[in-house]
Amino acid sequence: MGRKRTIDRDVILNAAEEVVSEAGAGQLTFDAVAERAGVSKGGVLYCFPSKPALIAAMTERDLRRFEREVAAHLPEGADDAGAQLRARIQATHAETAAMAARAASLMAALVETKDEAGILREDYEGRLDAFEDDAAGRRKRLAFLACEGAFMLRGLGIARIDDARWDAIFADILELLGTEE
Repeated sequence: MGRKRTIDRDVILNAAEEVVSEAGAGQLTFDAVAERAGVSKGGVLYCFPSKPALIAAMTERDLRRFEREVAAHLPEGADDAGAQLRARIQATHAETAAMAARAASLMAALVETKDEAGILREDYEGRLDAFEDDAAGRRKRLAFLACEGAFMLRGLGIARIDDARWDAIFADILELLGTEE
């Protein structure tokens, strides 16, 4: 009797990310992922029972990757809300256009599936709830929303933002935060 073959979820997720990076989330199919991963369509379905579940897993993995990027921008010993926001803005600024396109495409696809979009909803609600309702908190909330808006507009290809303008936008966002941190 042979050993049961296991399917590596990360191999499936890597293949799915390649498909989305090359063609967008709209072109993500189990057949395309299976071919790219070198497994059967049934193997993909074994790991992810639906396309929304696959997109949710990809989004969750990308959120964790981005959290590591944010942590890399935090000054040593700084973990207050203002420093976290500044690090998030810096990490978003550092994202490549290709990475932004993939992430925005996944987010847009995930929002179409209300049941699977919970991970994004919870993440954003938690971030928005963290801002105080004083002048500094409202300024931080505005900077956060400007950062996310610029990211989505660029990532979805709605606004063509070249690198010079991208840098200027993020300089403005950081200026909006001020130097109180």
